[in-house]
Amino acid sequence: MTFEELRLCMAIHRANLGGRDRTRTGDRHRAVGQVFWHWLHLFGDSRFPWSIDDVLHWSMQYRKSRASKMKVQVALAHGDTCYFRNRGKGPCCDRAEWGHLVPRCRGGADTVENGQIECRAHNHQRGVNGNVMTIEEYLASPLSTDKKPLIV
Repeated sequence: MTFEELRLCMAIHRANLGGRDRTRTGDRHRAVGQVFWHWLHLFGDSRFPWSIDDVLHWSMQYRKSRASKMKVQVALAHGDTCYFRNRGKGPCCDRAEWGHLVPRCRGGADTVENGQIECRAHNHQRGVNGNVMTIEEYLASPLSTDKKPLIV
C-alpha cells in the first residue's frame, strides 16, 4: 500500500463512519457534510488520480484485510506520513507500512497505541539483521536510508 492508497483508505473509513468518530453533534454534522462533499466531487475532478475501480478495490481491501484496517486506524490516530521523515534518517520510499513502537519480539502488542506509520525503507532498516530496534535505538543509531557511494 502506498501513502496515497493509505489516504484513500482513510477517506473510505471516514465515509463509512459517517462522522461517528467525532464526539460533539456539531462536529459530527460538519464531518458528515465534508465526507459527502468529497464523495460527490470525487469523480467529477479530472485531477483525481483514482478510478471507480480503484476505489472499489480499496474499499474491499479495507473491509476484508485486518492489516489494512489497522494501518488506517494507526494513520488516523498518529498521522499518515512516515514517522522518520525529516528526522535525519534519510529519504523515505513511497510504500506505507504499520510499524510498532515496541517491537512484537520485545513484548509489544498489535494495537493502535503501539503503532505508527513508517515507510518500508525505514521499517526494514529498523529490523535489519534480525536485531529489531525500538524507535529510540533507531534514532540514536548511525543507520540511514541514504545511498552513499562506496569509496574503495
